[in-house]
Amino acid sequence: MLIPTCIIKLFELMLAIACLTLHHYSFDLTDIPTLMLCSGTYVGYIIVLSGEIVGEAISAAADPYIDAWWSAAGAVLYGACGGLTLQWWRDVPYCLRRSQAHATAVCALALAALLLLDSLLALCSSHGDQDSVHSKSTKRCSP
Repeated sequence: MLIPTCIIKLFELMLAIACLTLHHYSFDLTDIPTLMLCSGTYVGYIIVLSGEIVGEAISAAADPYIDAWWSAAGAVLYGACGGLTLQWWRDVPYCLRRSQAHATAVCALALAALLLLDSLLALCSSHGDQDSVHSKSTKRCSP
């Protein structure tokens, strides 16, 4: 399962870089909370996804539950960033920065959907994984 997971992570990383690049060209200094949330999410998940790709490439992948948690948290953060960006630029007249902001929001929402799918795939794969934290329970069941 190394190749498909790495490909999904690579697509996630490419979308995260696209979000950061478009955000750089369209950010608005009058909406500081959204600016901080979006900038932190985009940069943070570029670092997280890069680490996950390197970890999988050297056969040191994270536990599926941890991977699912990171992906689910990213889906929530990217969904919030996309929604807040669309909401902030809703009443602005058409201009190049508005188009770039809408493209940023669409990329963020697409990445949120992809991260949610990745989270579900990680949870599904954890049930068959013998090295998972879930299967390492040493607690004995009483008869």
